[in-house]
Amino acid sequence: MKANEIIKENRKKLVDRIIENMERGYIFTNKEWYVAAFHPYNPLSRAYYHGGNRFRLMFAAMDQGFKDPRWMTFKQAKKAKYRIKKDAKGEILEKWIFTKIEKVKNEFGVIEEKEVELEHPYVRYFVVFNAEQVDGIEPLEDIPEVTYDGTLKIADTMIRSSLCKINEGERDRAFYSGKNDVICLPDRKYFKSSEAFLSVLTHEMGHSTGHPDRLNRRVINKFGSEEYAIEELNAEIASTFIMSDLNVNMEKEIFDDHTNYIKSWIKRLEDDPNIFFQACSEAEKISNFLYLNYLSQKEKDEKNGMLSKLSA
Repeated sequence: MKANEIIKENRKKLVDRIIENMERGYIFTNKEWYVAAFHPYNPLSRAYYHGGNRFRLMFAAMDQGFKDPRWMTFKQAKKAKYRIKKDAKGEILEKWIFTKIEKVKNEFGVIEEKEVELEHPYVRYFVVFNAEQVDGIEPLEDIPEVTYDGTLKIADTMIRSSLCKINEGERDRAFYSGKNDVICLPDRKYFKSSEAFLSVLTHEMGHSTGHPDRLNRRVINKFGSEEYAIEELNAEIASTFIMSDLNVNMEKEIFDDHTNYIKSWIKRLEDDPNIFFQACSEAEKISNFLYLNYLSQKEKDEKNGMLSKLSA
């Protein structure tokens, strides 16, 4: 079987599982969340997994109960003198090739190598195993979860980092107005938890990145349209990514609430599983944009705090 056929089959299997879960009222699993597992990385290459690959490993961790965020290939494990456990089943990830190296003559007639874009990108696949499937690997260091007060502090920093105005008030729904470039939220006291508040905040901030001066996506769409559903999917996955980047525990209830509208996407995902992976790719751009702004604001806050202490 060719690589593109294997990837196509693998994508469909994953989306079918996601649809099954949506029909039960959740996305990943109805079991306990392990926030560390939502930020998968390779401990040997030090690379983090992104987009569709990240979601695959998040889903696999929840599905199989892995608490460890570390993943590696068989070859990497062998080189590091680890051993993959007998009967361990790996996860298929994909790598898209968009460029190639060509030898060309420059203006002086000298042959040099140049990277050029491929007219038809192609895909390769590889298999990774979770650290809990590996013997000989060092134990994972404990990653402390963010406390209640810490979550609210993160939310306030996120709000200060926003490039559009954010209004909290007496209302019963949250939304981003693309026309006015403003986010409107119910007062935080109406949310069942600080995590739920941060989740909704990051979801709406995800929509705000579509502004022409930011990531330039179409965010003003007719309610119930395909474009509306896809943008909601973009923002929801982005919120999941950034919550895990912030090391904030994602409660089961958060996803239960959000799947109220995710259920309307089932038919579309059944028609074209690739839509989900396109949304994962877009969500990675959104979460990176928001996270970098958050880190920049956090650094400013810390500098201002230091200056205040020095001037006191």
